[in-house]
Amino acid sequence: MKKRISSNQIIFLAGTAALSTVLFAFDAASIGLCAAFLTTGSFSLQVFDILKTRETRAISTKMYLVFISGLLLWLTYGIKSGDIPLIAANGVTLLLASAVMALKWNNERARD
Repeated sequence: MKKRISSNQIIFLAGTAALSTVLFAFDAASIGLCAAFLTTGSFSLQVFDILKTRETRAISTKMYLVFISGLLLWLTYGIKSGDIPLIAANGVTLLLASAVMALKWNNERARD
């Protein structure tokens, strides 16, 4: 039985190819800032969701502690190398990830 490619998959692949082509027109710093905005923005969505629902049970404490440690190292690397997109992205994401942990710990204390 042959597996058919759906029209959504074709649209996704075409969009990805078009985006990849367009990205070559931008300099590395612009791409870095755009990537920083998107990845950091995704964490702000998590914080807003927690504030709205107050639900944090599914969040892994161990994963977030390792992630926060990695962010701290990336931030240090960015500061030492003077890389502004790296500093901005990891600095803000570090604050947001730390906020997620603080909310989780606060919710766990309230449940106990």
